[in-house]
This record gives sequence, structure tokens and C-alpha cells, in this order.
Amino acid sequence: MEESEWIQKMQQGDDTAFFIIYEKYKNAALRTAYLITGNRYTGEDILQETFVQCCLHIKELKDPTTFKAWFYKILTRTAWKFAKKEKNAVPVENIFETIESIEEDSEKVYLQKEEREKLMNAINSLDIKQRITIILYYYNEMSVSEIAKATGSMEGTVKSRLFFARKKLYQKLKTDAFFKGRVCEKNG
Repeated sequence: MEESEWIQKMQQGDDTAFFIIYEKYKNAALRTAYLITGNRYTGEDILQETFVQCCLHIKELKDPTTFKAWFYKILTRTAWKFAKKEKNAVPVENIFETIESIEEDSEKVYLQKEEREKLMNAINSLDIKQRITIILYYYNEMSVSEIAKATGSMEGTVKSRLFFARKKLYQKLKTDAFFKGRVCEKNG
């Protein structure tokens, strides 16, 4: 069954449809909320609040094929409100769902963890609108058009935020000894 059909069933009050949609979106939504706020527990609150709002307002969604953008619009606005209340300060944990083999070299695991932490610190240094845009684009693989719908922005604004966020990330990471060789090789 197509997602839009599940959304229609959800609009009709079908609990099974809700749980199917919940299962489909919960991990990516939690990751997104976590990346925006930097706090797993706040991310869980955002996830819960987003799905509550989704249930309360699902009948207002006119086109079920636009559910993803509509859902992320609720999620990002909810996360934005929470992020304004709290400034992030929780260490980065393994939220990226990477599966590391027991056989992997411990140095490689350490370097991957170090890389994720430094990258997240750089992303967290962006202003909230740029951070949300980067997270939706790279971590949720949303298109510029989908991000525009989810954030209530024009596509040109999303492109601009991506451009300036990438530029800031590049500037921040190129001065970091850990990324210095890799950032310069890839971008310049």
C-alpha cells in the first residue's frame, strides 16, 4: 500500500495506519529533532509532540502525497520552539545508526566518533535556520523543494541557507586539524 493511502486511512481514524506511519518516520524524526536541539531527551519530547500535533491536525492535510513535507514542517517548528528554550549542551552520542562491527579497528572507531563530534559541533554552531536546512538536506535526504515546504520558505531561501551554511561549515572545518587535509582536498 502506498504512503498516501495510509495517510488517507489515518485521516479516517485508522489506528493501524497511524502506527505504520509512526514506525516509518519515528527514527528519522528523532534523529532530526536530536540534531536540531543536541539533546536526545528533548528530541524524544519533540517527536512525541510532533505526532500528537500530527494526529490532531491530520484531517487538515488536503493532499496526502504532501505528508512528508507537512510532517517535517510540524517537526521543525516544534524543534525550533524547544531549541529556543534550551541551548544544546549534550555530548554527541551514536544517533547516526551506524553499525560498527566488533572486528573493526578501535582506532578507526575512535576516529569516526571524533569526526562525528567535530562535525556536529560545527553544525551546532550554525544559526537555527541554517542548521535545520542542513539537517533536513543531508541527514533526511530531503530535496530543496521539500525543505521549502517543510520550513515554509521559498526555494531560493533554502538554496541560500544551504550555500551559506556550507560556507560556514567549510570555514570552521578547514581550520580544524582533524579535517584540514580532507576539507581542503575536496573543496579546493
